[in-house]
Amino acid sequence: MMETKKVDRRVKYTIEMLKNALVEAMQKEHISKISVKSLCELADINRSTFYAHFHDQYDLLHYIEQEVLGNITKQLERQDFSGKGPISFQVLNLILEYVQQNAPLFNALLSDNCEPGIQREIMKLPDIISAQIYENLDERARDYLSVFGVTGCISILQKWLQDGMPESTKQISGLILQILYHGVADFKWERHEA
Repeated sequence: MMETKKVDRRVKYTIEMLKNALVEAMQKEHISKISVKSLCELADINRSTFYAHFHDQYDLLHYIEQEVLGNITKQLERQDFSGKGPISFQVLNLILEYVQQNAPLFNALLSDNCEPGIQREIMKLPDIISAQIYENLDERARDYLSVFGVTGCISILQKWLQDGMPESTKQISGLILQILYHGVADFKWERHEA
């Protein structure tokens, strides 16, 4: 029994080291240019240990992506969104708080060095872009607006992270939702120091 806990702890430590190595490497290089050898050197782990857990760098990235999506989902499921303002604002703010707490990870996941799929999954996860906004439009128009909204949200998050997150999560949530719901024609934003 003690031996199992010890092994589990070692496995968790190994996976954590590999995750950190990939995030660090992705700050500088595209995922396609990162080798298993370089990840193992960064993590100070031998390649056979890497291959005991993952097939390649993409498999590790997929593991990280699934873990992130799972963590966000768990956080959302534990929340009581009643009486605290619009649900879309609360959900988006909760996600941004998670992003802020894991900034180096999200700098990598939302960068051009990552595959773009995770970006869309993160933003679509809670249905931030409310179907109610688009309910009177045909399916093609809804698809275009949804893609536009997700891409805009990702770009705002990338800029916010690159700039060191000077605004609060609430300010960025408000900014994103104001643009999504009302566009930029009547845009007004009071920037407050975080």
